[in-house]
Amino acid sequence: METIKKIVKSNNVVLFLLLILVVAFFGTLNPAFLRAVNLVQYINNGVVLGFLTLGLSATIITGNFDLSIGSILGFGTVIMALSLNNGVSLPLALVIGFLTILILGAFNGFIVGFLRVPGMLATLGTSSLIYGISLVLTGGQAIGSYTPEYEFFGKSEIGTLPFGLILLIIIFLLSVLLLEYTSWGRKLYFIGSAPTAARFSGISYPKEVLLAYIYSALMCFFGALILGSHMASGRADVGEPYVLQAVTAAVFGGIDIKGGSGSPVGAILGVMIFTLLTSGFTIIDISQFYKQVVTGVLLIVVLIIRNYRLIFNKS
Repeated sequence: METIKKIVKSNNVVLFLLLILVVAFFGTLNPAFLRAVNLVQYINNGVVLGFLTLGLSATIITGNFDLSIGSILGFGTVIMALSLNNGVSLPLALVIGFLTILILGAFNGFIVGFLRVPGMLATLGTSSLIYGISLVLTGGQAIGSYTPEYEFFGKSEIGTLPFGLILLIIIFLLSVLLLEYTSWGRKLYFIGSAPTAARFSGISYPKEVLLAYIYSALMCFFGALILGSHMASGRADVGEPYVLQAVTAAVFGGIDIKGGSGSPVGAILGVMIFTLLTSGFTIIDISQFYKQVVTGVLLIVVLIIRNYRLIFNKS
């Protein structure tokens, strides 16, 4: 009984076991699913989602939300594509994209942290604003941005691993270190779990929330870099489908929507399960409509398990 309690209490263990079950299930139906080269490609399909989920998770941990990640992602691909199309060198185009996206993150953080507008409402507004600016800049069309150097980020491999996947692994490890083993990370969790106590302990809510949204925007930049390079273009609407997916992956991965708990490890496991489900349904040639049903069932199961975990924690 104690062993069962320990397993149920560990959200990441439950998710890892579920990940193994997903791989085993699709591998049984189609052995090609288990080939190493295929698994790497399936996981690589979730790289952009992985970046966005990490960024979103940081804002949720503070008790807030960031609905603008899709618009910022699309804007990032647009601004870099426009820069390259206008003869800007690749390094300078990347710097322009990087700084512009961080400014957008700081704008979100200022509204939520300093003006105290609820994160969900604030970023719903900024999402519409950023998306509108992208549409004005592009006229609603895709902007081509092909250069061999730019293509490297989204289509090249280092050894046997895609560059984007390697970059995600590095950023993921740094995120674990930053959020779980630094004073800044502990402040974010404290703000999310006990905002009043955090304020009385001297933690600056506006400053820390501002930094959380800048971090979220930074993850959007990495996502835009990989996606824009892979598409060899910039599109205003390219990031919109990722918003709901990132929310699902984050909650699935154990990020408490109320704030104050969850981890980057759980978030990435959630992304991997979500991505492998999508790839699995494709490889066994089953309608993607069923993916929504299965994803919903699994999400409910994980939430039920998490609820029992909380009960065990109190017992």
